[in-house]
Amino acid sequence: MIEQDSQMPDSCDVVIIGAGAGGLTAAALLSRTGLNVVVLEAESQAGGYLAGFKRRGFSFNTSIEWLNQCGPGGFVDTIFRFIGTDPPHCQQMHSIRRFKSETYDYILTSNPNELRDCLINDFPEETRGTTDLFNDGKKLGRRMSSLERKTVSADTLNLFEKSVRCMKMLYFAIPVINYIRTPIEKALCRYFNTEGVRNIFSTHQTLMSLMVSIGWAYSGNFQACPKGGSRTLAVWLADRIRIAGSKIILNQRVARVKLNDKKEASGVILEDNRTINSRFVIAACDIRILYEKMLPVGTIARSLHKALEESDIYHSVFCIFLGIDCDPTALGFGEEALNLVRDDVKGKDHSGGDPRLSVITVLAPSILDPSLAPQGKGTLIIHCPAYLDFQKNWQTGEGLTRGKEYLALKKEYADILLDRIETTFAPGLRQHIEVMEIATPITYWRYTGNTMGTICGVKPTAKNIRAGVAHHQTAVKRLLIGGHCAEYGGGVPIAVKAAANASLIVLKEMNRKEYSRLKAVMSR
Repeated sequence: MIEQDSQMPDSCDVVIIGAGAGGLTAAALLSRTGLNVVVLEAESQAGGYLAGFKRRGFSFNTSIEWLNQCGPGGFVDTIFRFIGTDPPHCQQMHSIRRFKSETYDYILTSNPNELRDCLINDFPEETRGTTDLFNDGKKLGRRMSSLERKTVSADTLNLFEKSVRCMKMLYFAIPVINYIRTPIEKALCRYFNTEGVRNIFSTHQTLMSLMVSIGWAYSGNFQACPKGGSRTLAVWLADRIRIAGSKIILNQRVARVKLNDKKEASGVILEDNRTINSRFVIAACDIRILYEKMLPVGTIARSLHKALEESDIYHSVFCIFLGIDCDPTALGFGEEALNLVRDDVKGKDHSGGDPRLSVITVLAPSILDPSLAPQGKGTLIIHCPAYLDFQKNWQTGEGLTRGKEYLALKKEYADILLDRIETTFAPGLRQHIEVMEIATPITYWRYTGNTMGTICGVKPTAKNIRAGVAHHQTAVKRLLIGGHCAEYGGGVPIAVKAAANASLIVLKEMNRKEYSRLKAVMSR
């Protein structure tokens, strides 16, 4: 998978910037059609947020809480099976999310009616609102399943196809837009008259995020990472690329997109000034870095620059990766994501980035996949919403350089989270720690280049959609966006969808037969 500098080609059909989920998927799709693809990755390993890491026998997923659309019939599974016949198996999850505070403890499972009935039993005065919430979530789950199958971008359709697609999308999307626009506090007041049930769901930032969780639970759309962790997906995609004769070249940072006399993309120029010529360039990297650093000033309209600067993006995270000397179940953890909240915290403070107030999520991946830890031991991943500008950019220096102040703040933040977990859920947790690694938004920014260290890209808000901040085609012909910045939302399915649509645009010009085949798969 790793190529040496001496093997750097002078030209290829398609250059892809970034070897994350989007870049690897696009490369695998295009390579299987016979195109010669070169993927350039600035880091020392491929995978992006899928890459993960190992420490003293413990394996950790970098940022995956769970997967969706990766089960049989899901969009990701369909695309992967188009690439190869043996994609990694992602196990269906039963226990999904546990809501825990000082006064309540509830679990959302693959049978959401269990949670609904528990809430009705504990809050009989809210029976109608609870029933309505779960019925609406179930309906949205069906609608989302239909939307998720309509993955072909309008960029590859003719006028008639665009018209038909637009009408179908409006039918499915109008109710979804209403959920996106509604703040969670306002929405919960519509369903519930008292604070009891409202508090349980108040950690969600929008009504959409809550409804999607319920809807996906009804439709069985939660999967765990495959055996070996999220890295297994990256390795499988990289193997498909290599077998098809294309290349992934690591430790190579792209400085600029090369433009020809017609101002069309014609390759890339690396930091050491070497050039790779190509017919297409797919940027599976942060869109602001692409537009602000890799293209000449004035190439992209100032209005789009401004829209991207002001866009709503997902937060970053603060993560603690623990290798512990016992099975996590011995400390009370389960296969579900544990959400720990404080009863006295309301509204946006749950995601405000203050370690004393923010919701804490704890995952125990080794419960579902014991291969992630030595026998008899386990892994925990603790995270909470965090922001790059916290306390003067985490007490970093000029250029976000890290020093003693940064390390001290990182330790202080981690200690606060561990104190809260030990006090409210797992007494004595620290006594079981064998390995501990900590990542801040600075860490995520360093390794991904994503604006503000965001974990997902741009949110599907009305503001972003009106401004058109997510797109596949750019103002530069044959320069395409193929990572999470090309679609609204986040996670592996969005990156795969973006990669598939960027690949369609390439194939429409370079291989019509394979274009038709991929389009048919995406239109099922």
